Amino acid sequence: MWRFRNIASPQGSWGWQSRGVSAIALTAILSLVIGQVALSQGGSKEKSANVRVDAKGRKFVNKIPYDVFFDDPLDLVRSNSSPVAPKSDAGASDPAPKTGSPPSAPANSGTPAAITASGSLEWGKLIPLEELQGEVKAVRNSLTKSMSNQGSYNSNFQEIAIDGSELAALAGIMQSHPESVTWKDKAHFVREFAGQLSTSAAGLGKENFEKTRSAFQRLTSVLDGSIPPDAGEVPSAREFSEVASRKRLMKRIERAKNFLKQDVNSEAKFKSLSDQIRREASLITALGTVITTTGYDYTGEDEYQQHARTLIDGGREAFSASQEEAYDRFQEAVDKVNKSCTDCHASYGNG
Repeated sequence: MWRFRNIASPQGSWGWQSRGVSAIALTAILSLVIGQVALSQGGSKEKSANVRVDAKGRKFVNKIPYDVFFDDPLDLVRSNSSPVAPKSDAGASDPAPKTGSPPSAPANSGTPAAITASGSLEWGKLIPLEELQGEVKAVRNSLTKSMSNQGSYNSNFQEIAIDGSELAALAGIMQSHPESVTWKDKAHFVREFAGQLSTSAAGLGKENFEKTRSAFQRLTSVLDGSIPPDAGEVPSAREFSEVASRKRLMKRIERAKNFLKQDVNSEAKFKSLSDQIRREASLITALGTVITTTGYDYTGEDEYQQHARTLIDGGREAFSASQEEAYDRFQEAVDKVNKSCTDCHASYGNG
């Protein structure tokens, strides 16, 4: 059975070319259908169909030249199309903690990220330690302000949830980063409590506030160097998808993209905001890589990975352009980031 996603594309509303179905594959399908109809009527294709040979010795099947058919249409279709992976339920509920290796690399072989020979992600090439550590401090300061009381929590719970998922992802990255910070050996606790904080910030009210505050207190305790007595048993490794909502990570990526596109709108600002530009660009690269890893929906699809690859490349190019003070290249990189977001949302929505 063939499945076509009805998406907008330059080729038409069905987007056949974007899903890898070519005219060759459609001809192969026709060949298969005619062959199967013939076989279902009993006997070989040539005997069941209306076969004739003209004066030049050219064979026709039901007035169609025989040589347009393929000997093995199924094999041809398989080699010219990309199957659509079924949507998984990853992240739909809180999965059971598990031990094992650090978060795995992107799901398909055409990975957009820096990969070592063993298949692990080279986080040191994706986000410099300075940017990672600086962002962790910034998120902590934001959470401290937002969690000061219930009223502040109620006004900011959606941003708190985004901060929690971002911090959980950054802690997961820190576990495999080649450089170190004071809390690296406790990064799995940071990852766990940040993920809990993101989940508990689900809405207004005292109950949600109390749960979120409890997770935040544990989180700050670990960042300050001590593991709280009620920390419980925390697995050393978990997939990113188990602790960091992709939807919330995408919100953080969108915030970074909007800053680069809307706030850095002149060469003068490009030069004066260079530190923040590099921070936001590196976050696009790192968080864009996180959402390509196994466990998130669609990561087995080439189209999804290609959108992510464009996003990550754009982030890296924006970072490099800032370092080299190349404003024109920076604008091109931001346009690439923006296009990748637009194209991906057109195909996969906002989840």
